[in-house]
Amino acid sequence: MGTALNTVEMAAETLKDADAVLIGAGAGMSAAAGLDYTDEVAFANRFPGMLQYGARNQYQMMGFPFKDEALKWGYLSVALDHVYRARQTKAYQDLLKLVGDKDYFVITSNVDRYFYKNGFDPTRIYTPQGDYELFQCLTPCADQTWDGVPLVDAMLPSVNRQTQKVEDKSSLAVCPNCGGPVFMNVRGGGWFIETPYFSQSKTFANWLQSVNGLRLAVIEIGAGFNTPSVIRWPMERIGTHFQNARFLRINRDYPEAPAGSLSLPTNADVALSDILAASS
Repeated sequence: MGTALNTVEMAAETLKDADAVLIGAGAGMSAAAGLDYTDEVAFANRFPGMLQYGARNQYQMMGFPFKDEALKWGYLSVALDHVYRARQTKAYQDLLKLVGDKDYFVITSNVDRYFYKNGFDPTRIYTPQGDYELFQCLTPCADQTWDGVPLVDAMLPSVNRQTQKVEDKSSLAVCPNCGGPVFMNVRGGGWFIETPYFSQSKTFANWLQSVNGLRLAVIEIGAGFNTPSVIRWPMERIGTHFQNARFLRINRDYPEAPAGSLSLPTNADVALSDILAASS
């Protein structure tokens, strides 16, 4: 595979020569843009009221047994507001520059909309794990999702930073149909409503068929083994089995890749910046 420098140069050459580019992004891509769910310092600053409950980072909060809706939304509204306010970041902008005007598609396990916010074509993005900006009923009582941003905006002013609870319970998010508890429209159980993603899935499948046989660069970024069947394994299969495809894995912690592939064992922001520099 050669030195890291040679790998960067080969990655740049692969992208330059490609007819099409498939991007598969996991949590490492969002972490490179500042959304690191393992950051304990950022967690303590953003959610001081959660420390008393034994939580130390946002990764631990996935599946956290909230005692009541006031605590649940006291935490979630602050977490979501941070994501909603995110704007363009260098890592995503470097990736967009590398893609340029090539035929591309993005599939990501991230639900933060960072690809949308950084100028990637919304018709070329597939988010099978859901979307933080959509809410749904937890029952669910209907096959329906709705905009969650106004609901978060309504709860934020009454979050007590000492208890992490929403004090104005009349502002708590509830289902507009049955009045029951709601959550973000993300894949967290059998209650997940997949309807918003059927069209994305079909478009992605059609695109894959259209590029099979072309010089395809497959870039997998920051996809580990939390949900490997969503990004890591499919990207590896496509990148190593499609005719004329070349597979590049960017992963600081799990850089191992099949023979004949390219691998950069570093953070996404560093790798993308280096590849961009080598392209100029």
